[in-house]
Amino acid sequence: MRKITLLLVLILCNTLFAQLEIPKLGENDSIVHHNAYSLSFNSKYLNANWVAYLLTREETNSLFERSNFIEDPLIEGTNLSKDYYKSGYDRGHLAPAGDMAFSKIAMDESFYYSNMSPQVPSFNRGIWKKLETQVRNWAIEYDSLYVVTGPVFTPSMKLIGPDKVSVPNFYYKVILDNHKGKEKMIGFLMENIGSNSELDIFVLPVDNIEEITGIDFFPLLSDELEIKLESDKCLYCWFK
Repeated sequence: MRKITLLLVLILCNTLFAQLEIPKLGENDSIVHHNAYSLSFNSKYLNANWVAYLLTREETNSLFERSNFIEDPLIEGTNLSKDYYKSGYDRGHLAPAGDMAFSKIAMDESFYYSNMSPQVPSFNRGIWKKLETQVRNWAIEYDSLYVVTGPVFTPSMKLIGPDKVSVPNFYYKVILDNHKGKEKMIGFLMENIGSNSELDIFVLPVDNIEEITGIDFFPLLSDELEIKLESDKCLYCWFK
C-alpha cells in the first residue's frame, strides 16, 4: 500500500509540474530548461529539434534591448560564432528575441547559439519576422499561447562553418490556444527563402507537420482534443 501511495504522489507531482508546450521526447532527446523557454538540442545538426514556451500577454511588453550571441552554458559544443561568420546566413532565432524582451535574463538566454538556426536574411527579416509579430499579436488578443518552433531536418541540408552547422530548408511553428471551451491550434511550415506571401498560405494542419518532422506536439492534451485540434485547419479561427 505504501508503494502504491508513493507512486500516486509521484504521478501527481509529474502532472502538476508538466509543461504543456513540451513535445513528446524521442529515445535520444533530452530537455534543457532556460528561464523563459525550453529546448531539445540536436548535436548532429547543431540546431535545436524544437524550442517551446508559454507566451503571455504581459510578456509581449518589450522592456529590454537585444543582447549578444553567446554559447549556451548548459549545452556543450554551442560556441558556433565561427560557423555563422561570413556564412551569408543570419543567426535566426527560434524563440524570438521579441518574445523574450520582458526580462533581461530571458533576452540574454534567447541569444544562446542553441536557439539559433542559419536563416536566409530575406527570410529571417521578412516572412519569418512577420509570423513572429503575428504570434505576439495573438498572445495579446487571446491572453496566452503555447508556442513550439523548430527546423525540419532533411538529408539534403547545406553545411556551414568548421563545425558543419546544418542549414534547414524549412521551419515550422505550432501554436496552441488552450483556454477551456475555446481551444484552437494552428501550424505553419515555411521554406527558408524570402517571400511576399500572406501568412495563411503557409498554414497546415498540425497532423501534417507531425508527419513531416516526426514530432508529437502537445502530448499532454486529452487524446480526443489533440486529435480534433491537430486535424483541423481553421483559418477563420485565427485570421479574422
